[in-house]
Amino acid sequence: MGSLSGFTEIPDLTPLERIGPKGYLRYVFPFQLPEDYNLDQTASILRAGYEAAQRRIAVLGCEAVPNPDAKQAGVLKLQKLRHGDIEGITVKDLRAPGAFPITYSELKSKNFPVASFDAITICRRSVWATPDERLTVSLPQANFIQGGLILSWCIFHMFGDGKTFLIWTKIWAEECRRAQGLEITDPFKLDEAFLRDRQRIMSPTGKNPGRAENHPEYTIIPFTPEGMPPKILSEDHRGQIFYFSPEALARLKAEASPENATEPTKQRWVSTNDALSALLWRTVMAVQSPLETLNGDPVSVFNIAVDARLRTDPPVHPDTMGCFLGYVAASAPIRKMLGSASLADLAILVRQALIRADNQFVDDVATLIDTVEDVNRIIPTALLDVPGNNCIQTSWVNFSLYDVQWGPVLGDTIQAVRAPHVGVINGLQVVMPILPDGGMEILVGVEKNCLDRLLHEPLWMKYAETR
Repeated sequence: MGSLSGFTEIPDLTPLERIGPKGYLRYVFPFQLPEDYNLDQTASILRAGYEAAQRRIAVLGCEAVPNPDAKQAGVLKLQKLRHGDIEGITVKDLRAPGAFPITYSELKSKNFPVASFDAITICRRSVWATPDERLTVSLPQANFIQGGLILSWCIFHMFGDGKTFLIWTKIWAEECRRAQGLEITDPFKLDEAFLRDRQRIMSPTGKNPGRAENHPEYTIIPFTPEGMPPKILSEDHRGQIFYFSPEALARLKAEASPENATEPTKQRWVSTNDALSALLWRTVMAVQSPLETLNGDPVSVFNIAVDARLRTDPPVHPDTMGCFLGYVAASAPIRKMLGSASLADLAILVRQALIRADNQFVDDVATLIDTVEDVNRIIPTALLDVPGNNCIQTSWVNFSLYDVQWGPVLGDTIQAVRAPHVGVINGLQVVMPILPDGGMEILVGVEKNCLDRLLHEPLWMKYAETR
């Protein structure tokens, strides 16, 4: 990743980044501000903080362009934006009556429903790009409403993941505190260790075979797709937030215990996250592909995003920067999932899929990636039918976004982690960061015509509370 002078240099891509998502993650962060806040002052602090963050992290000031020197087709690279080429932060004043549907206090009283965050209004762009669009890495927009700020942040996913974006957020917030004249007593150190280990995973070692049959989580298609499937691009997708209390999570884990499996198993333990994943997978199938709509005996593929930093040999630094998005896959016939299978059976499938992704995972996948002539031909298997018979899940549970300090002018901390009304990506389910009370929020994404079924799905609502 360049020399060890570090973060002001533009990195080359790792194999996982070469096949990474060519789409945007769109964070939505609500900040409560005083009723009489000064918009110009607040926007100025956000802008000064962001520009300082760009100076510390070069990637924030880049765009993605085709890499003509790559050995494979479809590979992108980072290119520095010219100064003034793309506006850093856009500001939208939505304080006038009717400009935004509700006030901040009303948003807060309703637990920040994603239905209130219209994507076209509050975000600078869509998730997926059209062929003629520039792929700017970072596109924040400050939306000022009565009583608060809704900060949206569109980030090109190929060059970073949730852990990297958390580091970017900490740097931006620190610079916002500095712009407020606050003393930075414990500055965030961009340690060179965050970059050093990238060099070790730039190419496969040659020790692993990289066979496609060993990686059901990926599918290699025999042609280069022209774009994303229509169902992924559809605007008829909706997100809905649910809350799970610590008590509900404990009950769920008990129900998903291997003791309740309907088939023999050697698995003796599943985690709370395994149990939650199993419930999510089953729920999305129940509302998206109910039994009465099925033809034949379709199999559901469940792709679960994992942090590939934990699956290298030797281990890389746990905060290594970049996009370390890997996947595992569990699969089961939908009729069985919604019929004879227990939650425990599904949780065991999830746990077994995670166990298979050992410390040779990244190297083996890198070997597989090197075999394709066009990196656009290798895709997460679930993308072949989402929203539909397949399902994808990612987790932000360990990203401490609620602890990040932005300073008093910005209300100190964010009050929720949200997405626009359409969800994050069609067919994607997101486990949100742990809340201060120890509970968890889940963003469920389904087609609009399935939303009512979701809100009345008995097993799901046994544990979940609608927000």
